[in-house]
Amino acid sequence: MGPSFHIKSVAEGLYKHHPDYYFLIDRDHYEDSYVNKCWSNFPDPSTPNLLIWYRREIENYFLDSDYLSKSSYISVSNDKIDKSIIKYCKDRLYIDAANQVIISIREDLKSKWIELFTDTNEFKSKEAALKNLTESIKIKEQKKKANKTLQEKEIIGRFANILTDMTGGKEHLEYGYGTWIERIRGKKILPSLVTHCFDVKDARNNSLKGKEKLNQVVKDLLQKPLIEQPLDFQKLHEIIIKRLTSR
Repeated sequence: MGPSFHIKSVAEGLYKHHPDYYFLIDRDHYEDSYVNKCWSNFPDPSTPNLLIWYRREIENYFLDSDYLSKSSYISVSNDKIDKSIIKYCKDRLYIDAANQVIISIREDLKSKWIELFTDTNEFKSKEAALKNLTESIKIKEQKKKANKTLQEKEIIGRFANILTDMTGGKEHLEYGYGTWIERIRGKKILPSLVTHCFDVKDARNNSLKGKEKLNQVVKDLLQKPLIEQPLDFQKLHEIIIKRLTSR
């Protein structure tokens, strides 16, 4: 359906009229507290029927050698998958950390920081309107905030914090340290893993490639027993079943 914010907007606009419509989007830039609230309160009649993955993108859930090894099409060992995941994630580490700095700045500056004017008595002329606009305290405060946010020192600090969070303070990516598995662009990693670690053939014994191969691997994994699925997939399944059976 397009970018996550499109789906979020649809969810916010439809939940009062279509309470049985449910929406699920990628994590992207959302904070832990916001994501936790979505899951803990779902379904809440007073809020949109929106769930947000705990990981950045749904593809991030497939960056797991134990899960991938359950595939009928796996062609390498778990050790090879682990090394491949680290390799491809390492290649994206710095660009993804930098992009998350950009995203965090963009989100900070686009927040609803000023309300609309309401007193018509203060807008009796063009000159008065321009005076209110140019002398608005909120606008001046936002300029100061923007200047501070865009300072080199602030940008360097944000990058350092994000990088430390992703790597867990380690010089190299290691399993069990940091949030790199959750925060890396999984959508960019998974196709490479499928290309080099899986062998998928069609009915004529021809090897599949590209998106067709990726879709087949994902479909095969999602058809495995529920107990073998990532915990968040199991939790989503439980929520849906409870909602359906409660009617």
